Amino acid sequence: MKPQNQEFIHDAEAGIYGDCQRAVIASLLELNIEDVPHFLRDANGHAVGFWEGLQSFLASKGYAYLTVPARSGAAFYGSEADIYHEISGPSPRGNGVFHAVVGKNGEVHFDPHPSRAGLAGDPSEWDYAYLVRL
Repeated sequence: MKPQNQEFIHDAEAGIYGDCQRAVIASLLELNIEDVPHFLRDANGHAVGFWEGLQSFLASKGYAYLTVPARSGAAFYGSEADIYHEISGPSPRGNGVFHAVVGKNGEVHFDPHPSRAGLAGDPSEWDYAYLVRL
């Protein structure tokens, strides 16, 4: 895992889409953030275009993106080695958007936002996402 800071902070009024998830994907793939597309901006905020862009990019790198709700428990983690993954949940900035951070074994490990404030809300309602080899 190579930590990458996000380049864009979400600002709906200015029409700027945040790129925390882009930073997380770059971190997990150990790429520079500029080598990962800004999926949400490229899709003009449309969910289907966002997910198609994300999955297409990851497939080109030999991965698929798999989301697992936190309420599924920690049994998904291996006991032999650390597992780096994404965790998403409410932003602690109270702006009504979701935020993504790098997780390690189900715990917040690195927040790409300059505040490093992590996530808000009930951790049992967060989502974990994994890059799975194709």
